[in-house]
Amino acid sequence: MRVTLHPQATEAFGLLGLPWHEPLESWTDSRLVTPRDEGLHRHVVRFVEGGGRMWAIKELPESLADREYRVLGRLGEVGISCVPVYGVVADRAPGLEAALITGFLDYSSTYRALFTGPRGPHSRDRLIDALAQLLARLHLAGAYWGDCSLSNTLFRLDAGQIAAYFLDAETAELHSELSAGQRETDLNFAGENVLGELLDLQAAGMLGD
Repeated sequence: MRVTLHPQATEAFGLLGLPWHEPLESWTDSRLVTPRDEGLHRHVVRFVEGGGRMWAIKELPESLADREYRVLGRLGEVGISCVPVYGVVADRAPGLEAALITGFLDYSSTYRALFTGPRGPHSRDRLIDALAQLLARLHLAGAYWGDCSLSNTLFRLDAGQIAAYFLDAETAELHSELSAGQRETDLNFAGENVLGELLDLQAAGMLGD
């Protein structure tokens, strides 16, 4: 097993006793928990309590895990709102993908929870505004998202406002500066993805008036 941990992630050492040689979907460790507001995932994700906090562990190809580790780490360093990243576990067992370790974002909610249970007047509009602000900050920092969507974002009430946090960096790229074409592509992806997600909510009768 090959482990890469963030230099300041000493509390993550307690996770090394987890059954990394097994697929995440078959884990039965007593430290596993289910968050109250868990979003949808394209990869297997398990949540673990340990060291006084909750961790999110995602199983995915090593190249994508390394990309997320690098991108989230860099964005955190420059002050972009994102989930904290702690490490990557690779070479777990023959045939198993790598696992990315991030911190669970306390007091956060998914867009589905906020759209179906609005937090105050105009909260749905503020949620979309928060996503737009996050994308703008990423672009100013030279980060191309590649898959901007509500599903790939967490939201948290912050001083009466809704703040958006970058969650999924599988398609992200870091550059010294983005070109106009990269920004336009990201905006097109964002428009298509958000529209599709809202239509899904509408079809399920969850969108309201």
